[in-house]
Amino acid sequence: MFLVYLRNHVKQNRWTTAALCGEMSRMEPSEAARRLKALRERAGLPMRAVSESLGWTLTRYQHYEDRYRRPYLPLEFVRRLADIFAQRGVDPGEVMSLAGVGPGGLTSLPSAPPPLVGNGAHPIGGRDLPIMGAVRGGNEGFYFNDGEPKEYLRRPPFLDGVANAFALYVDGDSMEPRYFAGEILYVNPNRPITRNCFVAVELTDGQGLIKQFLRRDDSLVVLRQFNPAKEIRVQSDQVRHIYRITGAGEAG
Repeated sequence: MFLVYLRNHVKQNRWTTAALCGEMSRMEPSEAARRLKALRERAGLPMRAVSESLGWTLTRYQHYEDRYRRPYLPLEFVRRLADIFAQRGVDPGEVMSLAGVGPGGLTSLPSAPPPLVGNGAHPIGGRDLPIMGAVRGGNEGFYFNDGEPKEYLRRPPFLDGVANAFALYVDGDSMEPRYFAGEILYVNPNRPITRNCFVAVELTDGQGLIKQFLRRDDSLVVLRQFNPAKEIRVQSDQVRHIYRITGAGEAG
């Protein structure tokens, strides 16, 4: 009986160890986060110096080195890092690769977006989901494309059969940690808008906002952003459409 108990005890410990190892591996930062730390150290900068250059708190910056688990860092964040690290002799191209840009990044993958055709792009190679939002210089947010889509993606399974579905790029950090700059948002215009759902709001001037929907009446649409946390009130007559976001992910 003792031998049976001992075997079972050893087996249980192995299972527990395996589970703990698996959990620890899921908690480890991504390769992009590890490379960010290596590049910062190569630049000879402490984390606090980088966070101050960004105008961030130290805790916010530490998230990207210690706890970030996505394959690529946000594009706008990496652009700012490239400028900071370049002053200390670090190649900006190497920094930009942390966002999947350049050699070894998104541009070298088979799933990179197809080239533009004329003034727009056409569905090709299984890519039929249009990206309908484009960033325009310096704005916190994006503008809905005026005319043809400039790019197409492969649609996720949950948008199969949704003829009017489309996608948007996230710009800025106002909805972190829910959405990060450079991510793709998937939109199903047929889904109803409900309290606390996440939405893309198209304004009458073409500007787009990514926010959380709170409520709406005859005069106001009330939204929430996360970073910094605050409510945003938009006059109803300035809103053209509100679309429900049904998913998010990296470009591919």
